[in-house]
Amino acid sequence: MKRYPIVIALAVAGSFAGCWSNGAVQLYSCDDPCYGLELYECDDPCVVCEGGCLPPPPLGFDDPIVLWMSDASGEAPVPECPAEAPLLVFDGYGGFDAEHACPTCLCTEPSCELPRGLTGSASATCGGAAPTSFDAPEGWSGACAAPAAVSSGELGSLRIEAPTVSGCAPAIDPAGAPPELPAPWSARARGCAGSAAKHTCREPGKMCVAAPMPLPTGSAMCIRYLRSGAPKCPEEYPELRELYQGFDDTRSCTPCGCGPLEDSACAALVSAYEDASCGQLLGAETVTLAGPKCVAGPDLRFESMDARWIKNEPGSCAATGGVATGEVTPEGASFFCCQSDEVIAVP
Repeated sequence: MKRYPIVIALAVAGSFAGCWSNGAVQLYSCDDPCYGLELYECDDPCVVCEGGCLPPPPLGFDDPIVLWMSDASGEAPVPECPAEAPLLVFDGYGGFDAEHACPTCLCTEPSCELPRGLTGSASATCGGAAPTSFDAPEGWSGACAAPAAVSSGELGSLRIEAPTVSGCAPAIDPAGAPPELPAPWSARARGCAGSAAKHTCREPGKMCVAAPMPLPTGSAMCIRYLRSGAPKCPEEYPELRELYQGFDDTRSCTPCGCGPLEDSACAALVSAYEDASCGQLLGAETVTLAGPKCVAGPDLRFESMDARWIKNEPGSCAATGGVATGEVTPEGASFFCCQSDEVIAVP
């Protein structure tokens, strides 16, 4: 039963007011606001709304809540519910995009590498037992190197090893998409509610809703649609927000790899010397990827070696991988109609 207060000045102890009800004035005081009424009939006219006085939701919508939203690209953390509306009633996401970009796969450039050294043998055919290795320095560039000294009569032949090609290694183009997939949603949302005496607003046709006033940054008062499908938002809550409670993310990218090495051509002239300063030539051979060459004796004296590239064309490898697979599927759609344009729009 509606009561319309009429202030009446009475020269008695206490403050009284009156309500017009069915042609009669109903007296009450703030000490006893339900004087003469049943409890189910009484709205306390002396209580002030601690929250916001908002238009009640139309049929098919739940009561207003505080809905916070933020662009996921920002660094703002998801806030806790405010003390005025401590009950978490929604926690979700918006702005889903099923498309995803994978990083661009590359292959590192291979390189022709000089022989790792020479192998000496007492045999004149480079194939004798108990060979002696003369290793080149680590990362040899071909400059004169003296790995060891061998007296005349100890060696019958020297095998000059073949050059090699370093393999290709998969890599990611730094100018392309990052290796980690981004979040599949562009907005984060959280809805909070609390208890409030609904009938404590002085404005006719308004209900009291528990909420901090003013609202926190990024928040708006919104009503949630309780039926299926997307609603037409009422005039009092005109902004539609489509949000989801979760998602199934099966997105991935095929791993980067490298195909076989192609079009390699490496050839080096390797020379062996009898002295330690690469001055007295013992023998020289051009070695290729096809295999080693043999410098035969007899009675070889070996003390140093050098090398230079004749052909340095390591070839290339084709990159593989970086193909997008899977998708993201949002789950648990919820539609909110909001009152404020402070909420960040969902694309």
